[in-house]
Amino acid sequence: MKCGKCGVQKLSREFPPWPLGESCDHAILHCLRCVTAYAEQHGRCSQCGNEVSKSSSRLKRCYCELKALFTEYKPTFVPQTAALASGERGYVSMAMLNGDSTSVELNPSTTVSRLKEIVREKLEVPLENQQLIYNGIEMEEFTESHAQTTLGSYKVPPKTTIYVRRLLYSVPASLDKVVFDLNWGYPASGKDALDASVLIFNGKICVDVLDYKRKSQPAMRHSGDVMNDETQTGHHLINVDLHSLSSLITRLFFTLSAWNSPTVSKYPNPSLRCYEESNPDKMLCEDYIKKLNQSQAIVVCWLARQRGKWCVFSAGKPSAGNAEDYNPLIATIQGMIAKGL
Repeated sequence: MKCGKCGVQKLSREFPPWPLGESCDHAILHCLRCVTAYAEQHGRCSQCGNEVSKSSSRLKRCYCELKALFTEYKPTFVPQTAALASGERGYVSMAMLNGDSTSVELNPSTTVSRLKEIVREKLEVPLENQQLIYNGIEMEEFTESHAQTTLGSYKVPPKTTIYVRRLLYSVPASLDKVVFDLNWGYPASGKDALDASVLIFNGKICVDVLDYKRKSQPAMRHSGDVMNDETQTGHHLINVDLHSLSSLITRLFFTLSAWNSPTVSKYPNPSLRCYEESNPDKMLCEDYIKKLNQSQAIVVCWLARQRGKWCVFSAGKPSAGNAEDYNPLIATIQGMIAKGL
């Protein structure tokens, strides 16, 4: 097949196996060399001109394909630790905050890309929603020179936990007013409410709370109880004006806790719906708490600044504490932050 840019006849495997950008909607007519060179120089797709970030995983995978095809692209691997180099074996745990986990046999040459495939297969988290956290930092799939990273690159020892952070939504810079609808079903005993609270953090410190007692904070509002007897569901709506949030706020943690019951397990189907304030019928993201245990509260999700954008992450993390005593919830959240989550 002839490349439509350089005009050279190429093998089919010398063309990208996927469009370079998610918004690219065209047949692939340019070869790997032309695609990567153009993106490197201009930051755009060589065919349609759509913007392509140099940190794009698709672009990095194109570099990886090139390295596999041509010896001059052979990557230099980062030296492994003495323990790994000596052939020590064991297992690494891939764990989510909701308690789901899977084990992976420790092999220094296992790539981060392969770890993400395992998480997709075993924990059913789509590749584009995964962020793997080890030792407090996010594990990248590729180095700056576009070499694939491995467990050896990150010096991961046996009996270690790598945390899976699940991205629900990356908020576009243009989006301002959003609503977090935390909802639940009535318990068998009849109409009753959980308490939705927002714990406001600056770094590792909880600086304030938004809840049914304190319904208004700068750039945030709490609806109080919104009960629907027809559908047997309760809601607490949290309105957030993203553009008006103080720069001192680094994270917002959204929680549900029980007041009239010792545990949240009596309230079926707790879930999150997030939508733009002006368009409540179009969901930005949704999440469902599938594991209901005997805990008093659940950290449902959190909103954090990441790479200049607000991002919504799934948690489903059980905890002690409720709206009468937030200290146990704060301790749970500080533990999450300490792990780099």
